[in-house]
Amino acid sequence: MKKQKLKISTQSKVIIITIVLAVILLCNVLAPYKEYIAGQILFAKDKLIYVKTDEEHSFKPTWNKMELVEKSTTSDDSVCIVSDMTKEQKKEWKINNQYSFKEFSDTDYVNMKFFNHIQRISSNQFLQISYTYKKPFLFAKPAGYRKDKEINEIEDFGENFGSRLTSIKLQIYDINKRKVTNDRELINTRLVSDRYVLLYGAAKEIVISKDRIENKPFFVIPLCSINEEHFIGGPYRRTIDKNGIYDYPSDYTNIYCFYSNRHTNWMDIESLGNLLKQNGVDLKGVMCLYNSIDYNDVNFLIKTESLPQKDAYLYKVYPGLKKYRGKKGKVAKIYLKGLKSSDELVSYFLPEGQNVNYGDGIEIELKDKKKVKINSLEEYFDSIAQEKNDSYEEREVKEENRLSADLFDFK
Repeated sequence: MKKQKLKISTQSKVIIITIVLAVILLCNVLAPYKEYIAGQILFAKDKLIYVKTDEEHSFKPTWNKMELVEKSTTSDDSVCIVSDMTKEQKKEWKINNQYSFKEFSDTDYVNMKFFNHIQRISSNQFLQISYTYKKPFLFAKPAGYRKDKEINEIEDFGENFGSRLTSIKLQIYDINKRKVTNDRELINTRLVSDRYVLLYGAAKEIVISKDRIENKPFFVIPLCSINEEHFIGGPYRRTIDKNGIYDYPSDYTNIYCFYSNRHTNWMDIESLGNLLKQNGVDLKGVMCLYNSIDYNDVNFLIKTESLPQKDAYLYKVYPGLKKYRGKKGKVAKIYLKGLKSSDELVSYFLPEGQNVNYGDGIEIELKDKKKVKINSLEEYFDSIAQEKNDSYEEREVKEENRLSADLFDFK
């Protein structure tokens, strides 16, 4: 039986060639928008699958929950905010409190969810990050999830295994106007690069830092690792200005929230803790962190049940704070800027005009582990200066010995 040849009419050939050329042309036209198209497909998938908000892991703006927002009545540029402590904050207080008056490296940082993701970016403006996780209509796990987490994996990846991060927003609150002046989505869900952040971003660990060159804040989203051998690229960084967000920061070396390095006229954080304790402050009820990357110099937190006696100078600085004395379940967050010295902070806990008490001497530890006692802030800085001089002299002696040894070897 002879095979019949398939005959295609000239008209059909023209139509087929036209369709092929049209497809090629369409691909060339759409090539620059392939990320957008892929993003739209992923976005549509999330819209269909992830429908119910995961309230446990999401974080909503808390501006309407702030009971007190008060600027200091003194010449410094400080602000006090009082709000309820969440269950998670109460649970994590002990964890964060143990690091409050200890020196630790700039690779350690305090969980920003503990601070309600709030940071101060100017005299009157506070910035807050909020985010939304959604549960799937049908149970689903994100790519790369394993029930037994590797050591290097960030907690969110394990905790939220059934949910998907679907939105990250930024709000700027003006304390003078008492309202939100900027509210925008930070992640562009049309871009694959941004949606990658929604797949693997650890929202609980989001931090706001400061670009040293441009002196503008930027936010950082750490990305989870899949396993010990492979890390997803990151972290995700974008600069923030009054118009929203743009491009990568020019200097992102410092991406952590708070350091405990020393400020001018402030003793080191451990010595400050000893001085507060000497003046009757229960360190279990307060937290103090020296801040180098946003508008504040120091961030100070006090449980309201740990507020000082009614005649304390603190209530002259923040009159509205007095009514919270003895109340449980709330926290006063004081964003300190422009204080003259660490002694001034300690004096907040004492009656107005009363001198800071150094007792029989506050013990401080120098870098060589040598411990000395000081009776004033001046003595503290004298000890630090002497330590630097001693170190310099030791280096000079070592250098002389090295040169002598070199001469001897030469001979």
